[in-house]
Amino acid sequence: MFVESAIIIACSFAIYHFGNAFAAASNRIGEHFALPKGVKGATLDAVSSSLPELMVALFAVIFFGSFDIGVATIAGSAAFNLLIIPAAAALVAPAALRVGGHVLDRDGVFFFISLLLLTATLWYTSSWGVWIALLFLGVYAVYVQRFITHAKENTTAKHVKTSLSRDTLILLVTATGIAGASYFLVQQAISLAHALGVHPTLIAFTVIAAATSVPDMVVSLANARQGSGDDALSNALGSNTFNILVGLPIPILAYVLLTGQPVALVFANTEILFGLLAATLVLVLTVANGKDLTKRNGVFLLAVYAAFIIYVFFFSL
Repeated sequence: MFVESAIIIACSFAIYHFGNAFAAASNRIGEHFALPKGVKGATLDAVSSSLPELMVALFAVIFFGSFDIGVATIAGSAAFNLLIIPAAAALVAPAALRVGGHVLDRDGVFFFISLLLLTATLWYTSSWGVWIALLFLGVYAVYVQRFITHAKENTTAKHVKTSLSRDTLILLVTATGIAGASYFLVQQAISLAHALGVHPTLIAFTVIAAATSVPDMVVSLANARQGSGDDALSNALGSNTFNILVGLPIPILAYVLLTGQPVALVFANTEILFGLLAATLVLVLTVANGKDLTKRNGVFLLAVYAAFIIYVFFFSL
């Protein structure tokens, strides 16, 4: 048990450091191509912060034959991003954070839609094939298009000369590092679950989800310390949308390509997804109508997350 825990902690630190380097390189590439901030946020930034979840879902289904671990990780990461990251952002911010209505209208709405789509798909079928993957990716394409439209209307990006070959190499090396850390994270999390006598999806929902959410936390807290509530919350919501609409279909397509068979998934804990829908509403009501995200709100969101985890631990999984 102690060996598994030590390796999980080491993998978390590796994901953190590789993720920072990946994000810095992708940011420079975005500046090199003069990508508007909104477009970069929906593409390069989303990949930077969500690559660990994508790798976990990919390895879970390809190497460990357990796609439910990937779903549980993404669901747990969504809960972490919805409740822990805004709470932490509020607590470290120099003053109460103001969140613009466009963040909820764009990022909040699309995350809610993606969560409803995931819930409906899990409810409707246990066979996930190419068409489901394409449906999810198609919805994400609409999301990116809305980002592009908003960016063209509101921002003008400037070209910044960078070493494209160097930054591309950094992306490849750090992505490989994140992939390796994610593989051992899944492996040791499964071993830890067996040692504790609990279902692996419980460890995925809590431990793996928290470990893979570190890049999101780092980005959002940096924005919060600068007083940017929009960027702090937009990153958390946008990452959740990417995790569901890209982080799940890519492993499905890879599995179908390798085996010629759809992914069989029986996720019996759909109440977790209903809990995420409720958590989304809690966050929206907390910051809706021009309300500030205060430190008191942060403590409240932490309490909601604790209650959610207690429910999942004792009554769901």
